[in-house]
Amino acid sequence: MLGVPHPTNDPSLVSYHRPELIRQLPALELANNCWHLLDGTFADSSGHSRGVKEKYLPQEPAEPRGAYDSRLTRSTYTPIYRDSIRAYAGLLNRFQLVDTPASLLAAETDVDLQGESIQSFWNRCDEKALRDGGVFVMVDMTQDEGETNFFDEQNSDRRPYLIMVDRANVINWSIEYSSGREKVNHATIRQFRQRSIPGSFGVELDAIYHVLRPNLVETYRLEKRGREWVQIKEREVNTSIPVVPLVWYGSTDPHFAHGDLPLNALAELSIQHFQMRSDLQELLHKCAMPVPVRTGAKLGADGKPIPLILGPNTAVDLDAEGGKFEFAEPSGRSLERHQAEIQHLELLMDRSSLNFLYGANIKTATEASLRASQVASQVSSLTRNKVSSFTTVMRLWAAYSGEFDQVTPESGIAINDSLISRPLGASEIAQLVNLYSQGLLSKRTVLDELQRGGILDPDLKVEDEITRTDEDHEDQVDQMIDDETALQEAVPDSSGSQASNPAASGDPTDDLETPEKAQAAASRAQ
Repeated sequence: MLGVPHPTNDPSLVSYHRPELIRQLPALELANNCWHLLDGTFADSSGHSRGVKEKYLPQEPAEPRGAYDSRLTRSTYTPIYRDSIRAYAGLLNRFQLVDTPASLLAAETDVDLQGESIQSFWNRCDEKALRDGGVFVMVDMTQDEGETNFFDEQNSDRRPYLIMVDRANVINWSIEYSSGREKVNHATIRQFRQRSIPGSFGVELDAIYHVLRPNLVETYRLEKRGREWVQIKEREVNTSIPVVPLVWYGSTDPHFAHGDLPLNALAELSIQHFQMRSDLQELLHKCAMPVPVRTGAKLGADGKPIPLILGPNTAVDLDAEGGKFEFAEPSGRSLERHQAEIQHLELLMDRSSLNFLYGANIKTATEASLRASQVASQVSSLTRNKVSSFTTVMRLWAAYSGEFDQVTPESGIAINDSLISRPLGASEIAQLVNLYSQGLLSKRTVLDELQRGGILDPDLKVEDEITRTDEDHEDQVDQMIDDETALQEAVPDSSGSQASNPAASGDPTDDLETPEKAQAAASRAQ
């Protein structure tokens, strides 16, 4: 792989490859090519470098090289495979750190010494785990600068950092089990180091090998002497960790360096889709244009048919008997069959990716539920593996930084368990609100269901939201009481007003005629 000439089947050399890895290399190479959209090169059997597209679209017998190059140029690869992996990885990227060491929180925005945040780093790990079936995360410590006292050591910026290692570059390892627990005795990482070419601006890549052991890291390189390869130890570094600081994050299997590629079938379907689209484009290129056909063309002085010239101001002369000129078009059946096969293949690709969760290919609710359950099981397994791997990485980090006392049983990451639930519809939201209004559901249950259904942010804390709504309700009640008190103070008491002004009391008996009133009126008239 990658054109490394070192032997892979000699157990005495550091370049030895485990048989489990050898079996996975073709699938890993296919996944890598699909991930990079077939944009790369490979070495053929004669050692020549060729484009990756040529590997999956070989030249047909008797096909001219110029026509073959044109066909490769017209062939395009659809990035369904990469988009599906990114969709999966996006589901796992919403997590929160829980009880992590102080130094890890301080390095949250630069966890790998390359300026990458911890969320971005683990998102790339998720993508590699889904693509390759797993990825390795190594915890390393920056170099010791020779501090002589505690103060200098604390101010030296010496801290742990994370390194992502592809599955194909951990080439051999040894495992033992103690009391049912898996223990890694050694692991060999292949790394490619750039070497400048004297008198040139180019560089060459040399493969070197780092052998990780408890409390020890050894670096080797290989040289060919005569017909044999000899390994040379370049350096040896002691570490403070009594274990191999390499953690396996597998998508399907938590055991070290084990597990299949979960989306390998989708990669193969995407290659088939690429080939069929190339065939269809070639048919359209050659057959979609009508072809002029003439029968009974006149012969020239040389005995050959007169050259045919087509245009708005030209005409075609044919013999009077049997002469015929027309445009012939393909029947289109072959094109229709190719298009139908491509549509069927795209449907299979949708079933192998996340598109069916919210796409138009779902016919019934039962079908959607069954498919979603299948994906949910796989994503749940990946979530558990991610939480376990992160916990191990965090413990190694704390061991390097001397903060192991800050690690608690709850330390790690928290991932929402409802990441792939189908979003609630408007009618379902209305039903929840109606049940809450009728007192059949509690406020917490409604908020939990809305969060699980994708209506509320997964990062929203329901308990805090309930507390805030209760506080808002109390504020509204207090405001209503204050408004009512102010209204009562602004309007005078009706009983007091009637006592001071009897005529304004509105008593209907005041309008009745009485003898006393009649006598008083007669006296005023005289």
